[in-house]
Amino acid sequence: MKSKRVVLDEKHVPKAEEVIRQTGINNLSQLFTILLVNYGDTLVRSLKGDYETN
Repeated sequence: MKSKRVVLDEKHVPKAEEVIRQTGINNLSQLFTILLVNYGDTLVRSLKGDYETN
């Protein structure tokens, strides 16, 4: 497995720790991976303004 370093701004640490505590996720690396895999495409669409309208 290749590793990369992600720097989390100190002001966001409490939120990340709360998510980890409530979900049982093991660590920040796992949290980031889960968020990226599950919500990465949604984030890209949102930032680009590509919303589906029904």
